[in-house]
Formats: sequence, C-alpha cells, structure tokens
Amino acid sequence: MDHGVEGYFPELSNPLSLIASLADVGPNGFILRRGIVRQTCSSFAGKASLVLRVTTATCLRDKFAEQAYTASVEEAVRLGADGVVPNLFVGSDRELEDLHSFGILADACDRWGMPLIGEVFPIGDENTKPFDGPYKVEEVREAVRIGAEEGCDVIKTCYTGDPESFRRITSHSPVPVIISGGPKGKTPEDTLRMVDGALQGGARGICLGRRVWGSKNPALTLKILKKMVHEKLSLKEAVKELKRA
Repeated sequence: MDHGVEGYFPELSNPLSLIASLADVGPNGFILRRGIVRQTCSSFAGKASLVLRVTTATCLRDKFAEQAYTASVEEAVRLGADGVVPNLFVGSDRELEDLHSFGILADACDRWGMPLIGEVFPIGDENTKPFDGPYKVEEVREAVRIGAEEGCDVIKTCYTGDPESFRRITSHSPVPVIISGGPKGKTPEDTLRMVDGALQGGARGICLGRRVWGSKNPALTLKILKKMVHEKLSLKEAVKELKRA
C-alpha cells in the first residue's frame, strides 16, 4: 500500500476506506509509509501488522532505483511497526553507497529487535524496469543472497516465472523468501498462477500490491490469496472460487 509516491493510482485515492476494507479480510500486514500510517492506523490496528517502508524514490525523477532512506527504525518503533522494509538494488553505480546505508539500517534493526524485510533486486540492464524486471535468474539469486548475508530476516523479490527457476533462488537463501507482485497482470488468473508457482518454488509467502488493490475486487482477491498461502488452496480450487464470485 506504499505506491502513492510512484505515480497516480486512482485506486489509492482514498487509502483509509481501502485499507479498512482489506483489514477485515485478515491480511498478515500492510506495507505503508509513515504519513499514511498516521491517517489509517485506526482502521487496521489489532487486525493486521504494520511494516514501515523506510526508503523512497518518486515518480518525478527518472532514476527510480536510486532510493533515499527517509524513515528510521526508531520511527518504526514509535509507530508500533512489526518490521521495516527498504529497497536495495544491487549492481548499480550507487552500490557502495546503498550497501553502506543498508548496513546501518540492519545494525539499527539488531539494536531494536526489529525484523528487517529487504526488498532486494538486481539492477538489471537498460531494458529492465525497477521492481518489474525482466531479471536473469542468476542475478536474482545473487541479489537475494546478498540481502541475506547483510542482515535481512526475510527477503522480498520478484518471481522468476516458473517453480523450477524460483527454486534456484529459494534454495540459495538461508532466510525466507517472499515474492513481490510486479505489474498487475493481464487477468486475475495470472496472479493466482504466479502465486501457485512461487509457492511450489519454495516461496514462504507473498507481498502483493497492485495485483490486490488494483484488481476489480480487492477483498475477494486477498481472500483467495490468503487461502493459497495459509490453507494450501490449490490453483484449481482458487480459480473456481474466483469464478464463483
């Protein structure tokens, strides 16, 4: 739910009502930026965890992979967060600076006992969109391992397209790996297939934004995805539930 700085999304125009409706479905948590936390916390307190986004890059600049650290672990503690999440792009011209900042954050997480969920991606090439790829499997595998080596408790990264290739990612990581959603996808079934493949490939969970709040029925989408992760709902049954609605 932290995409408001990345461009205009009409679905996010009223975050209070949207977050309240999704909180009633029972997600594990929301990723939010501190300004929105203060406006919406009453709508999900006691229902879902807060993970504070601590890095930012805006849609008004053309180098979105260059993230600034705009919030601290101390702020996460004050807000009652259960974790923090930064972006880390490895392999860029700013790698040394970014790794240094990431290491400082990891140390602060250790001091405060704050779980660190690293959103880690390789930089890719000139045809690669930040967060969305396409990325080479070998590059994603190394990026994930770098995140684990530098202190992540959980790593969020992109799905590589099939269970076999994603297993090469998860089997090389000593910490749990969850997937990001990437673009909305052409159909709701595409999202269900992606999640099913990632879980088969060893993903321990999912962290989806656009594919949930950007869907025609966000609450239903979240409900089905929750069953796939927590209740091992099969892809076949998930598609049936989607079509019955």
